[in-house]
Amino acid sequence: PEDQVAGFLRLSIPQKNAPKTGMADLDGAAIIREVHVYGQSLEVGAEKSGSAQHAGLGTRLLEYAEQVANAHGFGRMAVIAAVGTRGYYLNRGFERGELYLIKEIG
Repeated sequence: PEDQVAGFLRLSIPQKNAPKTGMADLDGAAIIREVHVYGQSLEVGAEKSGSAQHAGLGTRLLEYAEQVANAHGFGRMAVIAAVGTRGYYLNRGFERGELYLIKEIG
């Protein structure tokens, strides 16, 4: 239904004059803090009718976050990903950095 939240993405847009973090992964990066799609957990590749998971919602949230980051002048996005979710991000154009997964954008 249109009046319910199916998922969300938290994107940090650092101020341009913010102090440097000392982490190369974060230089010039907007930071994805969290991506969450609600619903019954499904294994990767599994499908269930009516489920928000594995329907492309997370991918669309990432694409929109990329547009927002780009509009704010950022050339990359960074995310810390647990072992079980790294493949998800790697399959969507992210690459391994020192601590974060990084995607060049724009």
